[in-house]
Amino acid sequence: MIQNQSRWGNIRSLLCMLMGMLLSANVFAQQMTVQGHIKDSNGEPIIGANVIEKNTTNGTITDFDGNFRLMVSPDATLAITYIGYTPQEVKADKQLVITLKEDTQVLDDVVVIGYGSVKKSDATGSVIAIKQEKIGNQTTAQDALVGKVAGVNVVPGSGAPGEGATIRIRSGASLSASNDPLIVIDGIPVDNSTIEGSSNLIGSINPSDIETFTVLKDASATAIYGSRASNGVIIITTKKGSNNGVRVNYTGNFSVSSKTDKMDVLTAEEFKAFVPTVTGVPAQPQFGNTSTDWQDEIYRTAFGQEHNVSVAGSVNPETPYRASIGYTNQDGIIRTNKYERLTASVGFGSKFFDKHLSIDVNGKFSKENNHKVDNSVVGNAVSYDPTRPVMTGSATASEDPGLGYFIWMNGNSPMAIQTDNPVAQIELQNMKNNLTRFMGNATIDYKVHGLEDLRFNLNLGYDGLTSKYHKDVPEKAGMMYTQNQKDGTGLAQYGKQQKRNYLLDFYGNYTHTFAEKHALSVMGGYGWQHFWKRYDSTTNDPAGNELASPKHNESEYYLLSFYGRANYSYNDRYMITATLRSDASSRFNKDNRWGIFPSVALGWRINQEDFLRDSDIISDLKLRLSYGVTGQQDIINDYPYMSTFTVSYPESCYQFGDKWYHTYRPDGFDSDIKWETTTTYNVGLDFGFLNNRIYGSMDYYKRYTKDLLNKINVIAGVNYAPVLFTNIGKMENQGFEFSINAIPVHTKDWEWTIGMNYTNTHSKITKLNVVDSNSTYVETGAISGTGKFVQVFMVDETPYTFYLAKQAYDESGKPIEGKYIQPDGSISETETRYATGKSALPTSILGLNTRLSYKNWDLAISGHGSFGNYIYNYVAADQYKEQVYSDQGSYSNILRKTRDSGFNQQRLYTDYFLEKGSFFRIDNITLGYTFKRLWDNNSTLRATFSVQNVATLTGYSGLDPEIYNGIDKEIYPRPRTYTVGLNLTF
Repeated sequence: MIQNQSRWGNIRSLLCMLMGMLLSANVFAQQMTVQGHIKDSNGEPIIGANVIEKNTTNGTITDFDGNFRLMVSPDATLAITYIGYTPQEVKADKQLVITLKEDTQVLDDVVVIGYGSVKKSDATGSVIAIKQEKIGNQTTAQDALVGKVAGVNVVPGSGAPGEGATIRIRSGASLSASNDPLIVIDGIPVDNSTIEGSSNLIGSINPSDIETFTVLKDASATAIYGSRASNGVIIITTKKGSNNGVRVNYTGNFSVSSKTDKMDVLTAEEFKAFVPTVTGVPAQPQFGNTSTDWQDEIYRTAFGQEHNVSVAGSVNPETPYRASIGYTNQDGIIRTNKYERLTASVGFGSKFFDKHLSIDVNGKFSKENNHKVDNSVVGNAVSYDPTRPVMTGSATASEDPGLGYFIWMNGNSPMAIQTDNPVAQIELQNMKNNLTRFMGNATIDYKVHGLEDLRFNLNLGYDGLTSKYHKDVPEKAGMMYTQNQKDGTGLAQYGKQQKRNYLLDFYGNYTHTFAEKHALSVMGGYGWQHFWKRYDSTTNDPAGNELASPKHNESEYYLLSFYGRANYSYNDRYMITATLRSDASSRFNKDNRWGIFPSVALGWRINQEDFLRDSDIISDLKLRLSYGVTGQQDIINDYPYMSTFTVSYPESCYQFGDKWYHTYRPDGFDSDIKWETTTTYNVGLDFGFLNNRIYGSMDYYKRYTKDLLNKINVIAGVNYAPVLFTNIGKMENQGFEFSINAIPVHTKDWEWTIGMNYTNTHSKITKLNVVDSNSTYVETGAISGTGKFVQVFMVDETPYTFYLAKQAYDESGKPIEGKYIQPDGSISETETRYATGKSALPTSILGLNTRLSYKNWDLAISGHGSFGNYIYNYVAADQYKEQVYSDQGSYSNILRKTRDSGFNQQRLYTDYFLEKGSFFRIDNITLGYTFKRLWDNNSTLRATFSVQNVATLTGYSGLDPEIYNGIDKEIYPRPRTYTVGLNLTF
């Protein structure tokens, strides 16, 4: 029996082996070996091309002779890819010879140029586009531009969530007028004026909805927007529907943020030891009994989350649609600071009459809630007495001045001059900004039947915004003894701003190619835009009693435009673009209302010449030359040329007998005010090598701005106001821009890309007043109090040049307090101020990025830097040793640096506090993994982990050197943020 079982076991094992061999043979029989050769259009072998069996991970690469060998299933499809060539799919066969065509996508990418688009290869102006895949996970739209484009400097306002940024293209072209670029969102130029309670002009735009940023820099590119394009143009195009079936996308991330550093102040024990050594302090200082780190009290670890869902598809091939909804919730690193945003967008289009009539409708809704904190919180945390407690612990806290939070008392009365308790500022002040915005447009495009080269386009747009700002502070809060009525009366402040922007654009465009070599495109149109805004505010106590008269302001202005553009190219080699725009602004009187803004640009695709056409090295080489004039009318006052009157508020009425009468005081005006104009010359070179594995561009430009819209002081009695907006001044600006991108490694599993952009720029004021002298300047750069400034606009100087006294030093290099070097070289106590020749504007900016991928893994790093700029360290300048004790009886903390080497008294105007602000910041490191084909070929999941604000390399002694106006005060530090993100598409 045992033998039979053993024999049967052996037979079963043999049968299993035979079955396995048969199965293996069957599988092998279903495989085939493909031998192939891959070459380019010149017959040269392509080395390292990827050959992959489609929908599998089975693949190989070509050898040095362009050959490959791969075993695949008989019905397989091979996908062949190589950088610089168009991907190709072929049916598997035993012998294959495949010719790849050069991929001209880099040149054939369509870029938006205003009222239309062109292939990048045909663009004659300086135009840069950033596509969606380079935008990344950003909370606000402008963050996507940081360090990405040569000539574009983006400086975030602070580290508060939802905060706006200062955007400058080629340093801006104005002084007192706006230097903000024109921002166009889906064809709607938006209003650049400030928003009550918010500093972010485009914070309502969800970055996940953006398809591309297009930056127009030179006058040839911007002149089509003439009236508002002196400072460049940023065109934001949002995502549209798709005809490739229904696609659903979800993106979400969760983040943790924390402070990177804090100010180095004295501890409680150090403070107690130092204070008695200071002149003027009582012999027996009265310290508190606690040890409080006030910076730790206001900061926290902040959490955030963001979720976005979009659906794109089409009802039928002629009716694509896309809808999305997004939610952002981000805490600030300062306690109680919080930002929320809800966005929704919908867009759809349809074609009629045999695709001759197209109608596209887009709508975007957003609601932002921003729980803000007082700008002075950080500064107060630095200077508050570290020996005092946050709370008094009083049993009668609800009735005490300060409501239980420590405040300085003089007997039973709170001191009117004291530093506010920073924790009380956070906890007792309720500061909220609620912003609602709707933006939409409808575009009707008709291609004429029988003359399809001619089409007409009508764009109707609307942008409406309502911002509500609340500030509520209870009775007896400590801040109400230093602010408001200074008697403990609470505050209920309310402000409401409404803005409306209406747009109508109508243009026709004719495009035709004659004799296969002469390509002509002619466009002409009319534009109308109406801007209206209203502001209302009330200031009451918590019971509703008026503390000040309600404020109200309402204004509007109109822009009318006629514009045209002609593009001509011969044999895809020689190109010329000419534009002419005539604009009228209601801000000027009828004699100066219209401005004419022409431009012309030439392009030469050198690589299309016979001597380069067959080059294996040069794949793109285009020379660009341009000249253009743009205008500026964006100033605060909508009626600067009119004689207007301001009606007094009740508290400023005049008593006559037993009655009070409102007064009417005339405002200053200039009836001859007119357009500020900027003339720009630009020469550029676009290049590409090795089938554009290396590509980039370089530009040199020079700009001349005249009739500067400048705010100047006028002689008393000449006008109704001591300060006036008028056209006085000239400025020059020149610069060099260079950008390069390369793909050093591209194999089956590995790919490495790197990119760099560099800008060098210089600005100089050449005229500022009717009569200029060495002592002629316009004050700017306010620090604290009335009339205190540290910067000037001055002839032959860069804008925002620091205006300070030259500090004297002893032989050991230590500053001599109260001693300054005079113009003749002598040293005295006279605080003679001079133009330092050092400006807040950088002379060069740099952006770097790189991405390394291995199979499904990828690692991306980006950074940017600013060089040649200076910072006035007001945080340090406002500190001095004797401030540790005030004659009111309160104490204040100081920096360790002030204790060790600071001045005894406040010295605001010494250049000792002027420091180099150069820096390089590693902005982001992101590690990602992509899961492909989750349940079908169209489903993917990408998971990422990223760190933002990784490190900053700088010699600046303050918290953060990235400050656009160059004055470091009351800074909300930028946090370091760790984020886990998911992106699911199916």
